[in-house]
Parts: sequence; structure tokens; C-alpha cells
Amino acid sequence: MKIIFVVDDIENFNNKLNTITTHLGNDVHFVVKANLVSLFKTFGQPASAVYTKNLTEVIHHLVSRLDADDIVIYYSSLKIDINLINEFVKNIGDKNKIVNVMPKYNVWENFCNEAYNVYVRSIFKTNDSMISPKLQFLPLPFVNELLESHFGNKLFEIKPEFSRTIYVQNKDINKTLKVKTKFNKFQLLPIIVALAITALLITCLGLFKLHFVLIVAFVLLYVLDIVLALIYQCKLYFDERFLK
Repeated sequence: MKIIFVVDDIENFNNKLNTITTHLGNDVHFVVKANLVSLFKTFGQPASAVYTKNLTEVIHHLVSRLDADDIVIYYSSLKIDINLINEFVKNIGDKNKIVNVMPKYNVWENFCNEAYNVYVRSIFKTNDSMISPKLQFLPLPFVNELLESHFGNKLFEIKPEFSRTIYVQNKDINKTLKVKTKFNKFQLLPIIVALAITALLITCLGLFKLHFVLIVAFVLLYVLDIVLALIYQCKLYFDERFLK
């Protein structure tokens, strides 16, 4: 069994590495975030690959070069404890099913996830499973399928008979399981557009009499701006989960 150890954080690195290798084996391949390479070198471990914003592609190419085997993917930004790792190993069992870890989402997050999955279904005709990408076991047959398609596909919904899911209640671990989108300057664009629409509305009210058609037109412009902003936010979240 091979371990793809994604180094996206160096806090307690040695402890996390020791926990992973003690319970899952020593065949570890490090994929290091570019801005952490110099710090990672101080731990005396070899980097198998380096990534910037193309993590899934880098993992795909790395796995394709390795000998065929079952794979565990672990991100160092995920806090782990003995309870989680023992439960994970227990669920791997005979290695014939995918093992996922599911964060606990609150009511607002569940609502947002449902809206996000409308976007995913409209493009891919299936749902994002909403599992964490930060700890996952992939049996060899599934790894081969991913190599023939795209490694990011491991996060799409899979029939229950082919997978096992661990549900996490620990607040600290749960927080680090989740994927968060980073600020993108293009997220300001809908706000700028909304301000422009408002300025145009004020101008029109000063020049023309208030008219039903005018009101409807501006309402539609606001709605269109909101819809496009939501679509763009869904795209950012999808890219963060499946690609970055």
C-alpha cells in the first residue's frame, strides 16, 4: 500500500508522519506545496513532486509512474488522532472498498452544499460526495479507473456498496477536514456590477418617470448578477476540491 502524503502544512509534521507510517506503512511519497519546499527540506525527507495550483494533476502523474498498488491519500493540514487513524485502518480491512471520511456540516453548510451540487449535477450529471479529500483509501481497481479518467473523480458520489464512510464528530479534526476557498479578486466583480446597476438605477429615476417596465428590468439585472456570482462561487469551490 502506497501513501501519497500531501504536504500543505508543516505544523506537527513529524508527529503526523509518525502516526501515518506507524499505522499504514512506510511506502510514503511526498507531494509538497511549492511555498513549503524550503521548509520541508529541513525535515530530511525527499519530495516526490511539487505542486502549486495543480495538485490533482500532479498526483495523477505521480501515481501513474509508481508501481500499481492500493493508495492512501493524506494531507498534512488534517489533524489526526489515534481514534481517527484506528477507525480508518479498521475500515480499510480487506482493502476491497474505498474508505472516505465525512466532515460534519452545519445547517448553513448543508444548504450551501445542496446549492453547490445543483451546479455540479448540471455539468457532470452526478453529485459531489462532499467527503473530505484529505484522507482517503483507494483500492487498486479504483486507482486504475482514476488513472484512465481523472484523479479528481475520486470525490464524486460512489454507490454505497463500493465504499465505507467514517463520520467525524471531533470539532478540531472536523474543521481541518473541510475545504475552504481562498479569496479571489474576481469575487469583487459582482459587487462592482451591483454598484454600477444601482448608479444606473438612480440616474434613470432622475431622468425618467417611475415605470413598471423599468423596475422589472433592474430587478432582473440584480437577479442575474446574484445568479452569476453564485455560479462563480460554486466554480471556485469545485476547483478547490477537485483540482487544487
